[in-house]
Amino acid sequence: MIEILFEDAFFLAAAKPAGMPSQATVDKSRQDFFTALKNQLRNERGNDFYLALHHRLDRDTSGVMIFAKTKEANEPLADLFKTHKIQKTYLCLTKRTQKAADAWEVDNHLVEMKDTKLKKTKMVRTQSGGDRAYTKFRKLEVFPEALLIEAQPLTGRMHQIRVHLADRGMGIYGDDIYQAPKNPVAPRLMLHAHALEFTHPFTHEFVRIECAVPADMAQFMKTLTFHSKND
Repeated sequence: MIEILFEDAFFLAAAKPAGMPSQATVDKSRQDFFTALKNQLRNERGNDFYLALHHRLDRDTSGVMIFAKTKEANEPLADLFKTHKIQKTYLCLTKRTQKAADAWEVDNHLVEMKDTKLKKTKMVRTQSGGDRAYTKFRKLEVFPEALLIEAQPLTGRMHQIRVHLADRGMGIYGDDIYQAPKNPVAPRLMLHAHALEFTHPFTHEFVRIECAVPADMAQFMKTLTFHSKND
């Protein structure tokens, strides 16, 4: 069952599990989150509902996603994302380095590049061209070999958080594209979309929607501590 985190007359937010694409892909046999959520709502409520997708999470990223429930809500929700008036907060487990301050910012430009070895598209820093990528980071907890980091992207570039951390030698555990620690082995990318905050465009009230850290990420935190004690 997909957990519904927030719902009113205009919006619905739900918890996306890791390992599932946000929307349908060319592989029609692969289950995706948007379709699974619509099927669940259809089974619970019948066919008389509307749901529109406005943003995505990487396949291996877990966490909160928000959808429009009415056609009237589409433009206001799209505008929140377009104008960066909806604040996204992520949690991630990264390699521990001595360079990590209590808080810092990265503001640069990224461009897409095809990695022929990995056969995947990745983002790299560029001195000219590209798109601006701006992220605020905060250190929340220190493990013997890792850090729990809060990341707030102020722009919406692909893999923005992942590449900003990897460039500082602080790759996210489980990352299979960017440089990341390999031991202990993470069950998946340890990146979680923890919260969304915005001023509701219809009620004008402040809204914060949180998605709790999933079990696999919480268990990996315990693994990090146990692993260090037994090395």
